[in-house]
Amino acid sequence: MKIITSHMGNDFDSIASMVAASKLYPDAVLSLSGSTSRTVRDFLRKFPQRWPIVTPRKVRKDEVTQLIVVDTRSRSRIGPFATLLGRHDVSVHVYDHHPPSSDDIDGELMVIDPVGATTTLLVEILLQRHIHVTPHEATLFAMGIYEDTGGLTFGGTTVRDFTAISNLKELGADLTIIPAHIEMSFSASERRILDLLIENAWVRYINGARVVLSYTASSVYVDGLSLFVHRLRDYFTADIALAAVRMEKRTYVVARSHENILDVSKFLAHLGGGGHPQASSVTLHNVRPLSILETLEKKLEESIQPRLKVEDIMTSPVMAVEPDSSVNDAYRTMIRYGHSALPVVFAGRVRGIITRKDLDKAQLHGFGLALVKEFMTESVISVAKEASISEAHRILVFHNIGRLPVLDGKELVGIITRTDLVRALYPESLPPEERKIAPELPWSDNLELLLQKKLKPRQLEVLTYLGERAEALGMKAYIVGGIVRDLMLGRESLDLDVVVEGNAVDFLKSLKQEDCHISVHERYKTGTLVFGDGVKVDVATARREFYEYPLAQPKVSSDSLKHDLYRRDFTINAMAISITPSTWGTLVDYFGGRRDLKKKTLKVLHNLSFVEDSTRVIRGIRLEQRLNFHIEDNTLRLLTSCLRGGLLSRLSGYRLRSELELTMQEKNPYPALKRMSELSVWDILFPGIRIGKTTMRTIRRLSAFLARISRDFPDFKGDEWLAFLAALAMESDETIQSSVLDRLSLAPREREIMVQSLDGLGAAEQDLGGRIPKKNSEIYHYFYEVSPVTALFWSAATERWRVRRRILSFLTKLHKTKSYLTGRDLIQMGYRGGPQLGQILSQLRDRCLDEELTSQEEELAWVQRNFPIKGV
Repeated sequence: MKIITSHMGNDFDSIASMVAASKLYPDAVLSLSGSTSRTVRDFLRKFPQRWPIVTPRKVRKDEVTQLIVVDTRSRSRIGPFATLLGRHDVSVHVYDHHPPSSDDIDGELMVIDPVGATTTLLVEILLQRHIHVTPHEATLFAMGIYEDTGGLTFGGTTVRDFTAISNLKELGADLTIIPAHIEMSFSASERRILDLLIENAWVRYINGARVVLSYTASSVYVDGLSLFVHRLRDYFTADIALAAVRMEKRTYVVARSHENILDVSKFLAHLGGGGHPQASSVTLHNVRPLSILETLEKKLEESIQPRLKVEDIMTSPVMAVEPDSSVNDAYRTMIRYGHSALPVVFAGRVRGIITRKDLDKAQLHGFGLALVKEFMTESVISVAKEASISEAHRILVFHNIGRLPVLDGKELVGIITRTDLVRALYPESLPPEERKIAPELPWSDNLELLLQKKLKPRQLEVLTYLGERAEALGMKAYIVGGIVRDLMLGRESLDLDVVVEGNAVDFLKSLKQEDCHISVHERYKTGTLVFGDGVKVDVATARREFYEYPLAQPKVSSDSLKHDLYRRDFTINAMAISITPSTWGTLVDYFGGRRDLKKKTLKVLHNLSFVEDSTRVIRGIRLEQRLNFHIEDNTLRLLTSCLRGGLLSRLSGYRLRSELELTMQEKNPYPALKRMSELSVWDILFPGIRIGKTTMRTIRRLSAFLARISRDFPDFKGDEWLAFLAALAMESDETIQSSVLDRLSLAPREREIMVQSLDGLGAAEQDLGGRIPKKNSEIYHYFYEVSPVTALFWSAATERWRVRRRILSFLTKLHKTKSYLTGRDLIQMGYRGGPQLGQILSQLRDRCLDEELTSQEEELAWVQRNFPIKGV
């Protein structure tokens, strides 16, 4: 005997699956394992002869040779037929679409696939085997699929379910009768329960998920509770619905959840519940509904995995205007900071919202002096900061708006835009296999291990302390800019730049009791910390900047981290890493800096970047060559447009000199200086300058000398960049050279070094050249009045190898040569201080340079012989 059965509490999917299985096993008997839902009972009563079904009592279990289980794989859900499992003489076949459970049946044949309904699996098999399906059977099969997929609307519905319905329609399924059995109108008692569930419901956000919970009681048993809970979830547009209803002596707990939020079958498993990840229920005895609901509510806080919430992606603080602001003032604010709308706020509460279109029309009609409140939109649609991004997405789409103010209670704390949501929802658009390895946000990742690995222990200690201090003050702190870029590239970085979401001045002042020196710049809300061991940290308030005209100094206002990063030069410099303990190590990358790092691309954040600050042209070239990146095509176009427009030539001498000095102090300045030549930067900065092969050869030599033998060089005191500047001007005439010095506003000392370098090369070659050997002392004295920077330039600029060798000999060895005997030694020998002492030491040094005296004993004898002390 063969038996086909399904789970207790049969629904249309299980009954349809049993009938479909009977066409695969035509000699099998259909038998229910327990009670059925009321709608199924009513349907079967109308067609008692069409599908004969026997009760378990009429089945002689000792005669059963094969058990076919459909729409479940759980032992505990097949009632009395579970005793047949494990018998060697009973073959078991299973057809199901549920996920694995703790008591799975171990069958000889397991046909399991995650489709919307088990009926879909069996219909596919019937069609593949060309087994005839009657119109009545097709209708029942369609009802099974329709019910288990919520009319093909549940998240677990697949394309295969749609295809199955389409095929069944072609086989004669009457879809018009489905609503009569699946979507039955409610009776008075059913409507009463649904009304009470709605009346008693409360809504909570738990880890970003919108959860509705409710309870009620009924003196009589009412079927269809799962449908009520589904309606409850829809009514409150919730992600999860959980209801407990007491009927007679039993309490029925039903849970519904959207896909990938909570597996409710696992959630209720500890109570003995079962079902789908999205639909589950359990029956309890002598349990108060409210009591079990409160217990499950606490369990939800542990079970729902934290989701992305609105507060995770919102921009905060929010730029807003007051109701009594003028239209003109609001319009200027929008234009200045590039907004298309602004919340209207009074005393922290949102009173309305004003858009750019509203202001355009108001100004067009001459209402520039009118108040914003006269044109703003009231009854603003908003979202709670605890809401999930899916909830925010639903509100934006449903109301067709472009932005949502974010509230904490009734107070405005942030704002999110469509762009924010598009980015936040990106991982959900990926296939499941890719989603698992995708970061939670396209602009965030956790780099805690990277911080531990790449930062020096003292840097890590300082940043940890500053992050803890910020959090204690209710602020958030981040490292930003170059240090983040270098950490991700595996490069060492000594610069610690910290941005605080809050007031950096208050933050710095709170550290006054610590062992550090603090300097504060109130105007820009920035400052510097220098700890006792020399560790330096630059601290700034998260801010935005506005340039009133090209090359102007920016006007600063406090703002969110997002806007602070947006004001920066390139995407790879517009990243931050949180050092706040609660989010320690979280990367913030709104603008694709991480992607551009991987592509080795330099890209500006917006098209007016070089217009706002043309020093970014030099900075970008310097960064491109230092990192061996390439400037992205559009960025290169904008850069060359800036050069052609003459903006770079309008820079002040101080700002230009600062950027050139930084460029010429790179470890290897040659690539950047060459790239600037290729882009005609020098022609624009210094009209008429001539950059030829000699110039570039000299620059290349300077870079090589400083990279390879600089450890033996004298201290240039930070002036070595002047050697590169001299190289740039060396092929130009004196008028151009003089204009270069004037353009950069060099200090008198720096100007003297430049003149000496450019004017003295010919004489140096004449005096230091020739085949006749030069004594070391002669070379030393030649450079006595020459700046070491000048000597460095000459060593690279000369094409005469003997001259270069002699200059480099001075720079690497001769400049630090001293005699063994010191002035103190001579005084102890009896010599008096004065001109004679200097004369003795000078001659001793010369003889050491020329290797005539090679030890202290030889020097001592030479002094006593040539400068005898009178009376001795």
